[in-house]
Amino acid sequence: MRRRWSILVVLGLVLAASLLLPPGAEGAPSTPPDIEAIRTAKRVEALRIAEQIRVDGVLDEPAWELAEPATDFYQQQPAEFQLSTRRTEVRFLYDTTTLYLGAMLYDDAPDRLITNDLKRDFGGRDGDLLGLVLDTFQDRRNAYGFLTNPGGAQRETLAYDNGRRNDANWHGVWFVRTAIRPDGWSAEFAIPFKTLRFPERQTQEWGLNLVRIIRRDNEITTWSPVPRQFTHYHVGYAGALVGIAGVKPGRNLQVKPFATGQIARGVLGDPGWSGDGDGGLDLKWGIRSSLALDGTYRTDFSQVEADEQQINLTRFSLFFPEKREFFLESPGSFQIGIGEAENQAPRRDLVPFFSRRIGLSSDGRPIPAIGGLRLTGRAGRQGIGILTMQTDSFEGHPGDNFTAVRITRKVSDTASMGAFYFGRESSGTGGFNRVAGLELLLAPRRTLEIEAFAMRSGSEGQAGDWAGRAGFRIDSSAHRARLGLLHVGDTFRHDLGFVRRRGIATLFGNYSRILRPADTTGRVREYSVGAEFEATGDDRYSRSLTRVGGLNYGMLFAGGGQLRAWVNSTFERLDAPFDIGSNLTIAPGVHRFEDVGVEYNSNRSARLSGSIEVGAGEFWTGRQSTVNGSARFRLSAHLAASANVRRSDVNLPQGSFAANLVGLRLDWSFTPRMFLNAFIQYNGETDAWLSNVRFNLIHRPLSDIYVVWNETRFPGVTRRALLLKYTHLIAF
Repeated sequence: MRRRWSILVVLGLVLAASLLLPPGAEGAPSTPPDIEAIRTAKRVEALRIAEQIRVDGVLDEPAWELAEPATDFYQQQPAEFQLSTRRTEVRFLYDTTTLYLGAMLYDDAPDRLITNDLKRDFGGRDGDLLGLVLDTFQDRRNAYGFLTNPGGAQRETLAYDNGRRNDANWHGVWFVRTAIRPDGWSAEFAIPFKTLRFPERQTQEWGLNLVRIIRRDNEITTWSPVPRQFTHYHVGYAGALVGIAGVKPGRNLQVKPFATGQIARGVLGDPGWSGDGDGGLDLKWGIRSSLALDGTYRTDFSQVEADEQQINLTRFSLFFPEKREFFLESPGSFQIGIGEAENQAPRRDLVPFFSRRIGLSSDGRPIPAIGGLRLTGRAGRQGIGILTMQTDSFEGHPGDNFTAVRITRKVSDTASMGAFYFGRESSGTGGFNRVAGLELLLAPRRTLEIEAFAMRSGSEGQAGDWAGRAGFRIDSSAHRARLGLLHVGDTFRHDLGFVRRRGIATLFGNYSRILRPADTTGRVREYSVGAEFEATGDDRYSRSLTRVGGLNYGMLFAGGGQLRAWVNSTFERLDAPFDIGSNLTIAPGVHRFEDVGVEYNSNRSARLSGSIEVGAGEFWTGRQSTVNGSARFRLSAHLAASANVRRSDVNLPQGSFAANLVGLRLDWSFTPRMFLNAFIQYNGETDAWLSNVRFNLIHRPLSDIYVVWNETRFPGVTRRALLLKYTHLIAF
């Protein structure tokens, strides 16, 4: 019966795909232009000036008329490599200390411009946008990104490996203002040279690209053409910015002292209110133009947003993403293996470096951090990442020292090798854990990446073991594929990594065929048909434990909405029972079950947007149905509210239960430098309410005032805390 049901579902998906795919669908334009020749010709000169530029978004200084404009943007979406439907002109000026950008973005309906939000690090693709990408070392792999929208919001990014590893949490000192005009909108950037790292030489030539998004048409364009499967951070396709001479990056020394204070109630069983205060220091020093040292003393993360609640219906640990700024910066220096493509879920079964192991307990509570240092960057052909952090004692456990070291060397334009070490050393009787390994990364073609890394653990009083991964990924305009083999030994232990399952070997892979209608003005821009599989056995390669296979079908609509449907078949061999829900147990044995699902995400740039996901099918010895829905309403660029509801109903012969999650969020941006965010969650599994309200004022560049209210309510227990944090950047 199961097999018959599965076959019917698969046939239904294939039939739907054949009916929905238009006859004219194709994977690529029939006559693509010579984009390498276009890239080579894309050069614009920055003009040196003596007059002062007032950054107000209005290009009224005479110098702007004298500068050569960068024009002729090429589409990524919808008509790949065709010229943009609207003209964009971008000019560059500079003086001894600052690089200026002035842009005029023509639009025949400026009243229809979309500004989805004004917060710092706004969602870049959810509204109209202008972005600057600078490859200051012209290594054609790494870049700076500075982005804004018509409301003048700021977003900056450090991009590594052509956009595969991005650090959107890096914040640099720069200024931007915008203005809405009858014929479009304009923008002015001012980027101090001391914010950037670049070679110390008399004349500069930097890789340059510019990106513009016209969101109501979902049109994405770049000045130097970039194939649609890549982002604008793929600086292998960048043009050039020339003409800058006689400038220096400066000492690039930033010192940021901070002070904190809090009052709390219900913490550690104390029914009354208590308060305390503290202070510390963060430091950033550009030792060389390509090497930076970050330091922190009496580290504090009180302003960080609360984790989103999850319900665990598996027998493995949940993965919660890192949110603390110190650990989020420079992720490319410690990321091992292939980075995930944009909008693709990363694999979480083996994460070689997982910074949440530092300064957080197993249940997510902060552990006091005494301080730490981080050195990242490049020295010649070597990439350097070194981090050390010392935590204090916590609930009777001694403090730990955590160390992460990764050194890579670029052996050719298409290959790099590296070595890494991760260790935890206890200052008391907690022992040690050390992991060391080697890695290899190849990119023989722009669309092909090959990875291999292996590491061995050693722990006090415990036998060591091996873990690693090898495989490749293809990411072309019409085909996306990945194949890999993962191995994690039974006694492999990694206190600075995330290991979902030990004692296993997993062969995994996926393939998607991308088809696009020849008519780019239609309602559907892209179709995909794909398959994926995962086969897990024991680490001796002698016994099958888990097999999961599935088919999927998707559509990308012209407005940005997406539809996806899938069917999965699962085989599980359990050697030991495990608990699910509050009082149910899955017995050992062989289990086979199948499920189907469909998900729709609407256009996020619309005033009212949302998503709905519905799944149903067999689940171990019973059945499960899941509904996950969200909605967001944007009252204006300043104010938006959203809600998310998830419900899972599990029915087993031994009992049933329902797991519910509810999340409510309010985002109020008074200006691009003052924000109020409220996040309220309800977890039905624990019957807990969690509230996190944060006010943030950027009182000067990279200097903040935070006021945070946290409240947690469990049955019979209520904890409340009001926190204040003040930071002040001093730049040299």
